[in-house]
Amino acid sequence: MSQQRRYYRQIVIRYVSIPVQEENTDSEINYIYQCLGLGDERDDVGREVFRALVKSSMRGEGISSRDIMQLNEVSQAAVIYHLNLFQRSGIVTKDGRNYYLRAPTLEQTLEEMENDVHHRFAHLKSIAKKIQGS
Repeated sequence: MSQQRRYYRQIVIRYVSIPVQEENTDSEINYIYQCLGLGDERDDVGREVFRALVKSSMRGEGISSRDIMQLNEVSQAAVIYHLNLFQRSGIVTKDGRNYYLRAPTLEQTLEEMENDVHHRFAHLKSIAKKIQGS
């Protein structure tokens, strides 16, 4: 893949009730989507864009904004808005016309994001330690 653009990354972790319905892939994808602060239960377009990305990742493929638009019958502008939001969150990358999860699988993507958070907190703690020592 081509070199990834650097975006200001904002990761939000929300405490969301675990769905009581029977477990299925779509409800689990929706749960992760909401927990990551990418949207909520009212954001149908964002949830569908995220679901399309995860499912294309499960097939080992990328997906274009046009393909997502056709799958969900929404405007390309709305799809691109959400894809850009996901890129800024650090969960999605773009190569040519296709968008991919940051890593080959959703689990690996979440692990990479977790590592980012750990590194950032380690850096913040080292600065805090230096402040206390001053």
